[in-house]
Amino acid sequence: MDTTDASASPNATRSTGNSRRKKYPKNQSRLSEVIISILVGAILVISVLSSIPSSTVKSAVAPVVTPIARATGLDQHWGMFSPNPPRVFIQLEVHVVMSNGEDRVWRPQDDDSMPGLYWRKIKEEVIKHKQFRPGLASWVIRHLTKPGERPARVFMIATVESVPLPGKGDPKQDIQIIFDKKLNPPAPRPAP
Repeated sequence: MDTTDASASPNATRSTGNSRRKKYPKNQSRLSEVIISILVGAILVISVLSSIPSSTVKSAVAPVVTPIARATGLDQHWGMFSPNPPRVFIQLEVHVVMSNGEDRVWRPQDDDSMPGLYWRKIKEEVIKHKQFRPGLASWVIRHLTKPGERPARVFMIATVESVPLPGKGDPKQDIQIIFDKKLNPPAPRPAP
């Protein structure tokens, strides 16, 4: 029985569990690690420099970094993640004036019959397109009145408030009537 240790022999190879793995000399292994580290570092530097906001640093390195970033797909535009907030807020109100003078007011943000995002989209479309206003007005009349009640007028008010940048002036508010319709009283019923 041979009791000598195979690993003690200078020519013995140690099993690593992967017999297909090639053995590289130490110098070649170290060189590949250095090259990979340099490539990873260069990718990180190019990515960071190409994605920073406009500055003197970016302007200075742009002639070198931009072509490399575009060629390798590392140029990232993060503008969609830093939104440009709206400078104008518009509120919509629909007023239904009853024949007795009562004014009933409907606002999209107060109506929970649909999720807010749907009302917001409807509000945007009604403000942009005049042809949608009569349809919304008719819906609001049906929504705010009971059978037998007589609305005399319906009108829509858009309150437009501009919101300037900080230090660039005061907000301005403009109130516009964007739809106004006097309703015909119902025809009297003929006597039997």
